[in-house]
Amino acid sequence: MSWSASFTKPVAKRDAAAAISALSTGAQTEGPAIDQCELAKHVAHSLLPIIPGPYIQVSLSGHANGIGWQKKEGWSNDSINVHISQVTEEPL
Repeated sequence: MSWSASFTKPVAKRDAAAAISALSTGAQTEGPAIDQCELAKHVAHSLLPIIPGPYIQVSLSGHANGIGWQKKEGWSNDSINVHISQVTEEPL
């Protein structure tokens, strides 16, 4: 199952940790995809101190087949993507 979660617009760096914690993939995400999202949020929290502000944009995504990291015929490979960007101007 593919999943994604991201800020709708950049947030002030001082508010980024709370905004990351609040990210959700939606009601249809389940099992291993939820686990992947929680891990991605943990990584984003870990990277946050080294990304300069004043604003931050976060996008998380991935794919979980639900059978570990083995191949599942006809499905994409498992993946986790964490993207954090500095935003230098106040978002509109």
